[in-house]
Amino acid sequence: MFQEGSWPILVIMGVFFILMIVMTIVPQRKQKKKMAEMLSSLAVGDKIMTIGGFVGTIDSIQADSDRFLINIGTQEEPVKVTVIKNAIRTKLDN
Repeated sequence: MFQEGSWPILVIMGVFFILMIVMTIVPQRKQKKKMAEMLSSLAVGDKIMTIGGFVGTIDSIQADSDRFLINIGTQEEPVKVTVIKNAIRTKLDN
């Protein structure tokens, strides 16, 4: 099936395959860890952006159901929205 001199090519292809896997998995794990740290550090008063593009301030956290009540309006005219924890994309600077 293989010629006698073809084993180095198979080794090189195997190394490249493993390298490609490592280069895709490691950054994904780092990103997932960073996201988990950001979600666990959220507190009342933090300004956030949801995956839907809403920007608001956290008014309350319901820890038992992983839901956040956010105000996407102003302090004078609040618009309260409940979002789940996984719907939060980023924490914005206040």
